[in-house]
Amino acid sequence: MPDASSAAARQIVSSLIQAARTLPEANPNGVGVFGHSRGGGAALNYVLHMGDIQAVALNSSSYRSLPIDMVPKLKAPVLILHGTDDSPDDGGAAATDIEMARNFERVLQEAGKEVEAVYYEGGRHNSIFTSATQRDDEIQKMRAFFLRHLRL
Repeated sequence: MPDASSAAARQIVSSLIQAARTLPEANPNGVGVFGHSRGGGAALNYVLHMGDIQAVALNSSSYRSLPIDMVPKLKAPVLILHGTDDSPDDGGAAATDIEMARNFERVLQEAGKEVEAVYYEGGRHNSIFTSATQRDDEIQKMRAFFLRHLRL
């Protein structure tokens, strides 16, 4: 599994996006990306380097190797979903610490980028899989976010 910030990870996400654009009834000009944990890091890596995504939702993502100098090139609105108790004890890492997510939100705001953030009090790294209440809320928020930002 390649590092989320690598060119190899970016290529994997690119291949998935290209395939999604060819699906029946897909709108190739309205593509959003969702990633959880390392997948969120890979989605962010792709979005920061490519300009062809209309929205990105990041769940308990890694912000360890965030290339701050790339933020001005970011064109897609970002939705951050993160638990306040994300930790290595349940699959997280230092790079998924709540302060990393809040810092990323701050960096985007300071750069004038469109960002929404929802922090789940007591939420853990894998709560999207273990808490029906949080998962349902996250799905509802992602659905509304993507409907607002994708050309459907």
